[in-house]
Amino acid sequence: MAVNQVRRFIILPTRGFVATETTGDEALNALYKLQNPGVMAFTRVAVSFGERASTPFKVKVLASLHENGPKLVEMTETEAFAMRMNSPGLRVVPEVRYQIARAPRVAVTAGKKAFPSATLGKLKLSIVTKAGGAPVSDVHVIAFTNFAKRIGAEGHTNSKGQVSLSLPLTTKKLERVYCYAEHTAWPTILAGLQVSTKPVALPNINLNFADSRVKACAPFDPEDGKAVKVGVLDTGVGPHDALVVAKGVCAVFGDADQDFTDSHGHGTHVAGVIAAKAANFIGIAPAVTLHAYRVFPRAPGAGASNFDIGNAIDLAVADGCDLLNLSLGGGPMDAVTDEAIKAARARGTVCVIAAGNDGGPVANPGRHPLAICISAMGYKGAWPAGATQNDDLTQPLGKDKTYIAAFSNTGPEIDLTGSGCGIISTYPQNRFAVMDGTSMACPCATGAIARRLAKAAAIVGAPRDAARADQILQLAYADAKDLGFPPSRQGAGLRT
Repeated sequence: MAVNQVRRFIILPTRGFVATETTGDEALNALYKLQNPGVMAFTRVAVSFGERASTPFKVKVLASLHENGPKLVEMTETEAFAMRMNSPGLRVVPEVRYQIARAPRVAVTAGKKAFPSATLGKLKLSIVTKAGGAPVSDVHVIAFTNFAKRIGAEGHTNSKGQVSLSLPLTTKKLERVYCYAEHTAWPTILAGLQVSTKPVALPNINLNFADSRVKACAPFDPEDGKAVKVGVLDTGVGPHDALVVAKGVCAVFGDADQDFTDSHGHGTHVAGVIAAKAANFIGIAPAVTLHAYRVFPRAPGAGASNFDIGNAIDLAVADGCDLLNLSLGGGPMDAVTDEAIKAARARGTVCVIAAGNDGGPVANPGRHPLAICISAMGYKGAWPAGATQNDDLTQPLGKDKTYIAAFSNTGPEIDLTGSGCGIISTYPQNRFAVMDGTSMACPCATGAIARRLAKAAAIVGAPRDAARADQILQLAYADAKDLGFPPSRQGAGLRT
């Protein structure tokens, strides 16, 4: 990036999310000056060999969370450097973005890169449900003519359940087809599919099916979680009749749509794992007071800004949330998220964060030492025949035919494990979906902690300070079920 290209930075005090008694007057004055949106002029004064030189520079303030707290600003790297030199009592850090923590999908090489000398045509497939034959929209179809070399094509089904795949006209058989249904049906793998006009049928989602969440945490009680307040920081929540959002907030700065509802599906699925309450589907802690903080922009693929995450954590703490679910991660640890998590702990709120899904070391911010970090586990066979979840099965198995998912990040930072493979939950517009990832394991753990916390009235009613947060962590670890895996994979075990 060019030095003089304008980009976003966040300005923080030297210590803490907001200024403390150790913050110098010069830094405080700069923070106060930056509390209102607009262009602010500064003059950097440098003394060299007894001579004073002044250099004017400008900072465009976009948003301020507190008069003595974080500021989202726009400036060049040159201006950022001048700001640091002018106010050494402040931190100037880049804006970074985190992604949702869903399990990765199989990759494919497609088009002319895959078939350089072939004449490509449109191979059409229709995707329907096995029971009823209804078309399934929003299915990500990845078809392989050569699975070993990952050569094939991909596309998404339309409202009629139809997808067109760009493949050689000579294609008669597909070695393997991954059908990642976004909702309504189970994600499924088909092997040796003959090209024909016959629709491809996927197993329907049966809400009575015992998935890994049910196997770990059932039975569910409609009163579980009462008196506990849970905040979900995600893509938004709802609308869905099984979810009651006590408070919804859009924490995304600059998003034209300031609604807290979900246009992606991920946040609604996460919230349902914890708090769904309906005749046909119930969450792990359905009586919690659910707060939704949308931190992901509406734009497809746009990550959640550390400024927006910090804002949401700060708001959730002020709203009295006991537990915060962050099914997101990736990238370097940043000072804003770091300070927000620490400030939450100091005020009695605990962040439960997904470990990540690339099968490597624990991702940020899950590796934060003051968060509860969650890996993903599953139960062998807790899915219909042919489901994609079989690809994430690992050996050796633990107790009760459990396993740590192949995609799950692991390491010494893991505190607990949760069900993250083939999880049925809510999806916007009163639909249901199956998803995988530490994104799903995280709310399974959050819900289990919430229902355990609800039975500890003394902790719920304790002063909202660091000692209270410590007690919540002790409660979360107590009696966790040992699955037989090392701590780096399961932490204390499965919170049920």
